[in-house]
Amino acid sequence: MKVLIASDSHGLTHELTNLVERYRDDVQLFIHCGDSELPGSSEEMTSFHAVKGNCDSPSSGYPDDLIKTVGGFKLFVTHGHLYNIKMSPVNLLYKAEETGADIVCFGHTHHAVTFQEGKKIFINPGSLRLPRGMNEKTYVICEINNDKKEVNVNYFNQNGEPVESLSKKYVLA
Repeated sequence: MKVLIASDSHGLTHELTNLVERYRDDVQLFIHCGDSELPGSSEEMTSFHAVKGNCDSPSSGYPDDLIKTVGGFKLFVTHGHLYNIKMSPVNLLYKAEETGADIVCFGHTHHAVTFQEGKKIFINPGSLRLPRGMNEKTYVICEINNDKKEVNVNYFNQNGEPVESLSKKYVLA
């Protein structure tokens, strides 16, 4: 199973449409980790399972958090601002424990990063509009193989080119 994860697009429309068109036949789930700054009913967001970020309108129609099960793995999706992610991942780790999540998808910091804490994988796809800590505008395609208990977190720039330096493979045995 493949999941496309994007975040912090801050009003971009063409880029979101391009992602859906590019991966429509290859990805089973599209996730947006907040700060799209678009209404949930907008055409650009209809393919995405999205959460509300701190820059999204209260009337956007997005939940603060959501949980999806993909390929036998439970994904917890949030923007991160409600868990003080800019200070520490600890609150998000506690929430992952509480929800039983295997993979935590978040945004807010605009820093593209993935890491593992215990048996939990954390993924911040970076920002499609305003990356921090690097020049690449990024998103992630997460490949989940439940049989092998493998999760491949593959980063790409806005042109669909791999960003190997950020990509990682995890084995959850």
